[in-house]
Amino acid sequence: QRLHAEYLTMNRTTATLIGLLYTDGCLSPKGKSSWRFYFSNKSERLVAIFRECMMQCFALPSSRVRLGMTNDGLYRALVDSKEIGDELTRRFGTFRTLRRNGEHTKAHLPIQELLKHNVAADFLKAAFSCDGGVNLYVARRKGTNGGTQWLIRGVYLACAHPRLRREYCELLRALGITARNVAGDGKLKIETEKDIRKFHEKVGFIDGVQITHTSKFWPSIEKQKLLEKVIQSYDVPAKVYKLPQFEQSKVMI
Repeated sequence: QRLHAEYLTMNRTTATLIGLLYTDGCLSPKGKSSWRFYFSNKSERLVAIFRECMMQCFALPSSRVRLGMTNDGLYRALVDSKEIGDELTRRFGTFRTLRRNGEHTKAHLPIQELLKHNVAADFLKAAFSCDGGVNLYVARRKGTNGGTQWLIRGVYLACAHPRLRREYCELLRALGITARNVAGDGKLKIETEKDIRKFHEKVGFIDGVQITHTSKFWPSIEKQKLLEKVIQSYDVPAKVYKLPQFEQSKVMI
């Protein structure tokens, strides 16, 4: 399979693909002369999108993207290709973001290319759909007259790599969204109403991707639907206070 530069035009599909690879994917040497793409996630929807992106970006038949399950119950997809691996490592590295030998990798985001082709939002949507989430819950402080209660709202992206956190913040800033880089939590957090509304308007989450079933208040709801509930809560917060999951269990501050 011969690859030409045209295959890797930075478009919405390519941006989505690398957003998936920088979060829940990787590219590893296979033997001495080839590469293996590996993507795994709890969401079957995200694995299907990874498969579609690989097929579209590189004109692969469906048989070249092998689907299956990992031993710990994740959906996964594998693609072996020397030519595609050579080209993507030349352009982006191997997408490895976890520490090796106690040091962070040299991974970095293709910020200028994403901005130049106006596809930063597609990249961020894929990344947040994999490693991001939404917070919406009731907090309460004891006091006289029954105390006070308020809503905790936020959007976050988990990323342990300090350079990548800074670069995610830079990409968000280019879209007019301010995020706080919280090194101690290994996250970047979008916390103000203005910025959450702008994230909803310009980025959002891929439809069909659910919050994990282990979530205390919102098990198995789609991330995008919970983001929409956050937006609605700014107009009618009382609806959230009255939800059954918050009647018995409020976070005490």
